[in-house]
Order: sequence, then structure tokens, then C-alpha cells
Amino acid sequence: MPYLSAYPRGGQIALLCEGDLIGYEATLFQKWTGAELGTAPLVDIWPCGTKNSIFGISDSIGRSRPIFIIEDRDFRSMDESRDDCRRNKNDRERRDIKVVAWCAWIRCEIENYLLEPDVLLPVFREAFRCTDDDIVLAVNEILPALALYQAAQHVRYRAQRQWVSTDPVGALLSGLKAGPSWDDNERTIVPPDEVAFRAGLDQNSRSWIEQMHLMQCDVVRDFDAQLVLWRNCQWHDASWRSDWAGKEILHWLRVALTSRFGWPIDGDPDRRQTLIWTLNRTRREAQDRAIESALRPRMIDRFLASLPSLPREIQDEFSEMKDAIKSRQV
Repeated sequence: MPYLSAYPRGGQIALLCEGDLIGYEATLFQKWTGAELGTAPLVDIWPCGTKNSIFGISDSIGRSRPIFIIEDRDFRSMDESRDDCRRNKNDRERRDIKVVAWCAWIRCEIENYLLEPDVLLPVFREAFRCTDDDIVLAVNEILPALALYQAAQHVRYRAQRQWVSTDPVGALLSGLKAGPSWDDNERTIVPPDEVAFRAGLDQNSRSWIEQMHLMQCDVVRDFDAQLVLWRNCQWHDASWRSDWAGKEILHWLRVALTSRFGWPIDGDPDRRQTLIWTLNRTRREAQDRAIESALRPRMIDRFLASLPSLPREIQDEFSEMKDAIKSRQV
């Protein structure tokens, strides 16, 4: 997408979201608003990068045109995200910024919507030339290996909400390995060391208490409780699709399937090679980025095509966004 054609433009309403110009949010909203709204009203999509950046851009353009904001829910509860969004909207309106709505996804982030079976299975089945059972098997291997990482991110986010803004919440996970790794020889995901992680988390937590003489939440207890809830998640469970960081699940699923079923060479689907993933972080991310970029439009198209048959809560969420935007038609 050429920069000048995407940012900025002269629409009647600006839709601000997280992500970048070629990310999931921007791609989805460009297609969805075009199909559902056309030019009535004309909606500009403004991907802001991070949640914090939404505030700056809302200040920059919000007095010149109405803005509609949607942010990631992340690891907040629904009530917490609604309260935060209401507070943000009220704060901006006190600055004379025109806010159509300020809301959060009902799922953790945009990638979680692509984990619906009607979206995930047909796209990955075609891309990797495998069966639905192959995909479900890979997911069932990945989820238990990712449970510790997801619980660690959950407790980090919870602590960040409760501590004052100057607290270095990142110190909680400093020096700890929460994420899984990949074994190219066995072509399988390897969970992190739970005992070592928990011991390190406890040590980091105690160190913080000793320095500050105050702890507003028990991070170790919260981590243990969340891990109990999530450690046995499998394909048929609902919580991981809604409450986990969906981008991590998709990443590891791409790793597993390219390792087992290969990826087209030079875009030729009939020439495939299996990929190795025991790489340094930079090379690994670069390798995955190209695969994600190829799959992203297919997943967005499939999601939009499947939207009328997806769970009612998702249909209602998009209908409410459409109604809110159309209510401000000028």
C-alpha cells in the first residue's frame, strides 16, 4: 500500500487502531469499511502502531474530524477494558476532540479473531497442503507449550495496571525464559522450564519488594493461578482463542507447519521446502515475516467472508462498530 494513498486521506471519519500500514488491523478495516460503508461515510484508516500512540494521533486530528478508536483488549477483563475506554473517551472529549466511540476488541487482539476454525482451517489447509487433523494436532501440541508464556504475559500486564507508572514492571521477567523453543530434529515445540521460570519470578518479585517495601499485587500467586487455568488448553477449549495473545499462537503454528509440510519456493506451490527454525532472533523473525505477509490477506479475506457465520458475539461487535460509524455520517 503506497504511503501517500493511505496516510493521511480526507475522509469524514478517522478510524484509529493499533498496528502498522500493512498490518492485520489496517488490512481488515480497509476492506471491511469499503465493503460495508463505501463512502457513506468515507472512513480513513489510521494505524497508530502502539496503543499509546493512539493518544497522540487522536490529539493531532481529533478536533478536525470525528474519530473512532479501537484498541487491543490485551489481558484486561471486559469490564476493565470498558472502564478504560470510557475514561479515555471522556478525557479526550474534555479536550474538544470529537470521539464517535472509544472501544476495545472483545478478544485479546485482532489476531485472535483469525483463530476461529472457519478462518484458520481452510487458509492453513490450502497454504500448507495438509489436513484439518494435521492443523488441530499442531495446535494441541503448541497450546500446552505456550501456556507458561501466556500466563507470564498475563501477570506482567496485571502488575503493570496495578503499579504506579514509574515502576519498572519489566524487571519481573528480567533474565527469565518464558517462551518455548523449536527442535528442528524432532520438528516439535519444546516448552520452557516451568520450575526455573517460577523460581526466577519469585526471586524477581522478592527483590522488588525489598527495594520498594511495597507490592500491590502477588505476582507469583497470580501466575500460578493463571497457569492452572491455561496449562491444559486444547483445540476444543474457548479461552485461548479469546484471552491469549493470538499473534504468538499463529507464529508457532506457522513454525510447526512449515517445518513439517514445507513452504513454496519462489512462490511456486508445487516446489516446496521444509524450513528450519533454530535461528537467531533476527533471522527467525525475518523468515517468519515473509510467511506471515503471504498469509495475512488470505486470512483477512476468509474472516470477512466467514463473518456472517462466526460466533454471534463477533457478528454483534462488527455490527455495533458499523452502526456507530454510520450514526455520525455527515
